Amino acid sequence: MHKNSSIAKHMIEHAKKIALFGHMSPDGDCIGAMLGLWRLLEKQKKQVRYFVPNKPSKLFDFIKGIKRLKTNFDYKQYDLLIFVDFTGINRMWILSQAKPSYFNQKPSITFDHHLGDGLDHGILIKDVKSISTCEILFEHTYKWRPEFYDKEIATYFYLGITSDSGNFLFEEDHIRTFTNVLKLLKLGADKDFVVNNLMRKRSLNSIKFLQLLLNRIKQKDDLLYTYYDEDELKKYDIDQEEAAYGLHIIQNIDGPQMVLLIRKIGNIIRGSLRAKKLEGEMRSKGKIDCNKIAKALWWWWHRLAAGFGVPAKGKFEQQIEEIVKYINTMVKTEH
Repeated sequence: MHKNSSIAKHMIEHAKKIALFGHMSPDGDCIGAMLGLWRLLEKQKKQVRYFVPNKPSKLFDFIKGIKRLKTNFDYKQYDLLIFVDFTGINRMWILSQAKPSYFNQKPSITFDHHLGDGLDHGILIKDVKSISTCEILFEHTYKWRPEFYDKEIATYFYLGITSDSGNFLFEEDHIRTFTNVLKLLKLGADKDFVVNNLMRKRSLNSIKFLQLLLNRIKQKDDLLYTYYDEDELKKYDIDQEEAAYGLHIIQNIDGPQMVLLIRKIGNIIRGSLRAKKLEGEMRSKGKIDCNKIAKALWWWWHRLAAGFGVPAKGKFEQQIEEIVKYINTMVKTEH
């Protein structure tokens, strides 16, 4: 990875026109990575454009620079393409579908912390043990160009780490994460600004929607789950990122080792799966691997946090029960 880092630095240093890409439904880590990298690149006098497949959640309207992210790719001549927080062109297919061959002909760099392979010809800087892409970007770029770091860049990368760590509730390598966060704070990262706007503020509609999810909670074996469909999002005038607040709440419920938020969006049923870290005797018996479960259901991310999608068919509630049964069967098989 040290070799890839040196190559990536060389490619960026010599590129003049750069296009940055984020994934579908960009989250805080994706947005922080794009905007933090934008500031670094423009300080180096690069011409930079920024593209995401769809508009970010209104949860992120408080972020300076959010309107720079465009949802229509212009297919112009760029010296370098940079993909952040996703691996695989399918995560931005809305942008790439017009001319998919375009992306196979351009020099590219991917910064990511998810499982999966990147473009065959591109440089891949990936660390699946990292809590966020912003953490990876910070570790590399601060070594490359520390003189360009300022409060704004540090705040963007802090945003991504805070977002993907659930404000430092998730994952295991907190020593690495806190070491990086301390450096960002010393560089001027505005912790209060991020936490107050991203973690503490919730609209009344999102709280009412949370009540709907809580009323639907069911438990099957060691799995706690709830669900919604896209018509209900419209009814409450919220988006999927706001609805995900329900997952953060139910994963704090004592007892079940796994929680699942299921949603029907169009003709796809998607699920967000979280597993708690096991301690003591349970830990010695093995850990629940969300990645293996999600991979079997047509998607994957991390061991303790993963997402999946399956085609919708028949009655929504009936398919939910089938998914829950399948997950519990996989967990029992693993243990």
